[in-house]
Amino acid sequence: MVRPTVRLNAEMLSDSAIYRRTALGQRKLASAEGQASTPALRILGSASGYSNLRQLVDLASGDTSDFGRTIQRLLFEGLIERVDDGNHDLNSNTL
Repeated sequence: MVRPTVRLNAEMLSDSAIYRRTALGQRKLASAEGQASTPALRILGSASGYSNLRQLVDLASGDTSDFGRTIQRLLFEGLIERVDDGNHDLNSNTL
């Protein structure tokens, strides 16, 4: 499987950037249930499509010095995706 190249820019790591789990990310999170929590799993679990990066950093416990690198890895692995500004609807069937 060929993964798309992910190019981060300052906007993608701005405090207001919002990310959500992809279907692959959801499966990864479900398969990790009961395993020791890692920073990447905590971010993946919190990437709901509603919380911005500043809020995710605030929710992260422990050392957040690798936060940007973790976000980049989750993007590269296709586990999260950026939500378009103003489009926080995760499911078109919801109100």
